[in-house]
Amino acid sequence: MFEQFEEQEAVKKSAMIEKNGFAFYSQLINKFSDAKILEILKKLRDDEKKHLDTIENRYFKEVGFGDTITEEEIEVELYVEAKGVPDLFTRNIDMTKLIASIDTPQQALELAMDTERHSVVFFENLAKEASTEEVRHIYTALANEEKSHVEQIRVILASI
Repeated sequence: MFEQFEEQEAVKKSAMIEKNGFAFYSQLINKFSDAKILEILKKLRDDEKKHLDTIENRYFKEVGFGDTITEEEIEVELYVEAKGVPDLFTRNIDMTKLIASIDTPQQALELAMDTERHSVVFFENLAKEASTEEVRHIYTALANEEKSHVEQIRVILASI
């Protein structure tokens, strides 16, 4: 199923998006106390973990990775990546530093909205390029999940 290098990279980047999303929402939960915001952050965190588990369980072995993405694999990816700044979603992020720079729930949710929108585009593009219907279905499902995150965040932002 995953014979092309681009598909291997897509799986790796997909895992990074979900890993970073899980870390982002996990740390935001500790920063705020508003019950409504905590509810959405916990749901988003749990969804990102579910997505990461899906990617790791269904595709890692098929593309030649271990059971989970390791910090060493992340560093190697960054080292060999083309010159320039990798985008926020596919690099190893100092999440503690990022969270410390966020002062308000609105700021946190706006950043979350941006990352979720970019994730939608990323997964939709992968779905378009998928070599099989099964892979296309997985990426489409991930894109749809990220779209639901965008809507959930939009609703909360509109209410604060």
